[in-house]
Amino acid sequence: MMKIRTYLLTVFAVCASLSSAIAASVEQVTVHVASVEEAIPPLVEKRIAASIQTVGNHVFLNHDSGDIVSRHEEYERTVNDIINRVLIGYTVESISIHPGSRTELDVRIRPWGDTIRNVRFAVDYGALPKMGQELVDKDLEHAGDMAESLLIGLPVDALDWANGAVKSVLENELEDRVPEFYPHIVIHGGPETDITVYMLPKLPVVRNVRVAIKGDDVPKVIFLSARNQLERTYAGLAGLPVAFVRRHERDIAEALQGDVQRQWVVKNYGLHVTPSLSLGEDTAIDLTSQTAFYDIRGGAYIDAGRDHSSDDDTALMAHVGRKIGSHHEVYGAVKFMPSSLDWNFMPGYFYRFRSGTQAGYQFESLDDSQHLWLRQPLGGRWTLRYDRDLTHDDSEVGLHYRVDDYVGLEYIVSDHDAWLRIIGYL
Repeated sequence: MMKIRTYLLTVFAVCASLSSAIAASVEQVTVHVASVEEAIPPLVEKRIAASIQTVGNHVFLNHDSGDIVSRHEEYERTVNDIINRVLIGYTVESISIHPGSRTELDVRIRPWGDTIRNVRFAVDYGALPKMGQELVDKDLEHAGDMAESLLIGLPVDALDWANGAVKSVLENELEDRVPEFYPHIVIHGGPETDITVYMLPKLPVVRNVRVAIKGDDVPKVIFLSARNQLERTYAGLAGLPVAFVRRHERDIAEALQGDVQRQWVVKNYGLHVTPSLSLGEDTAIDLTSQTAFYDIRGGAYIDAGRDHSSDDDTALMAHVGRKIGSHHEVYGAVKFMPSSLDWNFMPGYFYRFRSGTQAGYQFESLDDSQHLWLRQPLGGRWTLRYDRDLTHDDSEVGLHYRVDDYVGLEYIVSDHDAWLRIIGYL
């Protein structure tokens, strides 16, 4: 009898131990969500899982798993009711609860009503020129694919609560791609959902684009059409954030090089033209033209405040030179004075230093005089000129300022006079 009593006590103790192990307190809830129809968009699936997780934590944490097993139908109805109230656009098809210290919820849901079948993605650039739009489009390539992955298959009614999350993810993606813009996103839901992104540029932006012709090897007037065309084309940079243009400087420089080489004057005269960019709110494009063999220039000037006993205060000029290597040049220049109908033919030679300094000799037919001259760039638009008339023992110094590609001002001081010269360059 004693043995039987001991045996029964042992059995009861083991059962109590097993019951205690099985009926544990719930310490963790995990959620698995699936749709019985169309796949749930990944972002929306995370939001749904997070919402069900919150419900599960509220209902199950710290509850006895044995109690959940014995009242599983009641728990399923409770969870089902709460989830259906939370998930707008979806209804719960089935719930499976697996109790334990780690309780698992398998929830299958079904979309009700219309779902999003197609997403039309458009970018609105406002007044941004076409060139700027194309550069931004390049950075935003396939952004519409991401919008589709976020929305296709989502019930239209669920867009009310998913809207904020979709916008947040899209805005972060667009800001990563084009950090120089503020993306403002507007979503119009429906089976055919429209997403419009308004790209708002961050300051500072490019306000002006100027094209300048550098170099004196050929008359600048032949570049007039090319300059106007390039200025119209690259005015397309206006309105773009300066930081965005700097990030795309290589792409812009490559496009500029191609556009320059396609210009009629460059192709037909065999010119070597080097473009350079200076980016900022006032963007400058400098085109430096060079030729290996010839040097052709033309222009005119008017002297103001000069002794009017002289007949050469107005003159037309032309210069044709032949380069020998990169430093030497022999040339023939001619000057015509309309007031006296005189011609002055001026053959000469000069040496071009690497620093840009030029020093040369020139003979003038008008008075059979011989001259030594020097031109020294002073930086920027300024140049200093010195001319020594060996025949008449006379000197002339001029300080020259280049106003733009076609106009210059020079203040001249000679041994017997001083005046201002207004120069026009062809």
